[in-house]
Amino acid sequence: MTRLMQILRFVHGDYALQHHLAARQSTLDPSSQDLIVDDAQKQRFLAIGIVALISAVATLCLLSFLLYRIVFWRNYYKRPLTQNQYVLLIFNLILADFQQALGFMICLVWVSTGFVQHQTAACNLQGWLVQTGDPASGLFVLAIAIHTCAVVLRGRQLPHGVFVGCIIALWAFVLVLGFIPVGLFGSNTFVVSEAGWCWLSREHETVRLWDHYVWIFLSEFGTVVLYGIMFFYLRRRMMQAKIVHRGQEENLKRLNRVVIYMVVYPVIYVILSLPLAAGRMSVARHVVPSRSYFALAGAMMALSGFVDVLVYTLTRRHLLLETEQSTTDRHYAYSESNHAYQTQVSTTIGATSKKRPGIASRFRRDVKASATITSVNDDRDASTDDIVRKGDMELSEMAPPGIYQETTIEITHHPVEPEEPSDKKARSSGLAER
Repeated sequence: MTRLMQILRFVHGDYALQHHLAARQSTLDPSSQDLIVDDAQKQRFLAIGIVALISAVATLCLLSFLLYRIVFWRNYYKRPLTQNQYVLLIFNLILADFQQALGFMICLVWVSTGFVQHQTAACNLQGWLVQTGDPASGLFVLAIAIHTCAVVLRGRQLPHGVFVGCIIALWAFVLVLGFIPVGLFGSNTFVVSEAGWCWLSREHETVRLWDHYVWIFLSEFGTVVLYGIMFFYLRRRMMQAKIVHRGQEENLKRLNRVVIYMVVYPVIYVILSLPLAAGRMSVARHVVPSRSYFALAGAMMALSGFVDVLVYTLTRRHLLLETEQSTTDRHYAYSESNHAYQTQVSTTIGATSKKRPGIASRFRRDVKASATITSVNDDRDASTDDIVRKGDMELSEMAPPGIYQETTIEITHHPVEPEEPSDKKARSSGLAER
């Protein structure tokens, strides 16, 4: 009888009711429950938070340094630092890394409070920073790859106004990625995720995929493809420069060094972001990794800001020097021609005696003027009949009697690559038709 009374008291007591409601609520929506931070989870959050704090301090210092140099550029540079598009891209990448580090640094708040509570200011802020910071970092890495590829393949950069407009548009797109889930789900947008920190609920896998995952993987694989193209292109161009002896080899080496400096940033991003992206995609396939795995992946992602700052600090002087020289030097400009022509035209005008034209060479050194046009590269395979303008050949008509004209035209032809049999046949048929 005593045992029966205890059972009835337990069933009708407040503890039983709370336990029943909690179990039922956990079954209905387990992803939105507050997370109690035990000792193991506290260690995980501490690791993520400390790494994020280091990255946040490093990125903030670099942003302050670059902003100071941008404002007071006259004391350090010949041109405004904002004219260097590589520096502007790196500045925005570091800004995205700073935003990302702030998001992971909120894990220290959960350590201090002892639990992760959704629908709070800290949870919503962390969810927003993670939702926008991860794609922003990846998209600016992709922007660096696209910009470098355009310089390598086309030998030119965007006009400064268009370039700044693209950066503003990219940040606007990142903000749209953050506002889409907020507009769809309202106050229930950011909950305690399977990783332990606040982010989108597992119930919104479609939004997770198209609003987050796609842009991260696009940035990762897009940069790999673009830098692969640049590697093989520069390798082929350097081999051509050695064969032709155009004097472009040094310029191509300089451009190659710029590519090497810039390729470090996407390599860092891919290495540090891939574990977390893979873990989230595994959740989408209903295979949830452990929280220890997410803690390690999150710490690696939070470390990207510090590593980017370290890379820029080590390569800053070389990067500024190489990019300034490469963007003002157009010897590496894009060319798809298989032949290179070098034309040298020199004209010498001398005064002679009107009475003794036969011995004009004796007086040639008395009055002499020379005009030389060197290193005129012509990629066309057309006839050389008009390679010197007719106006340049009529000096004798303008000069008084006793003035002679001597013109030397030297044309050298260096094949870069042997022509294909089909090209030779087509060219022979074209000449035959003429």
